[in-house]
Amino acid sequence: ITDRREDGLIPERIGDILAHVFLHDIHHRGQVHAMLSGTSVAPPQLDEFLLDYDIKLRRDEVERLGLES
Repeated sequence: ITDRREDGLIPERIGDILAHVFLHDIHHRGQVHAMLSGTSVAPPQLDEFLLDYDIKLRRDEVERLGLES
């Protein structure tokens, strides 16, 4: 993949980009956790990702976790 930057085009490996995206996600989840820890707000369920197809098969679990279906 070629990344376009101010200083030109930079080739990047897909594996490196995916690793960056996943680690960046973890960074922001940590920020959300830190911010909510300082409040009385109950944190939302952040650990489960369900596709529309999964929700149909896991309706009881979705309701128990308080996720919107």
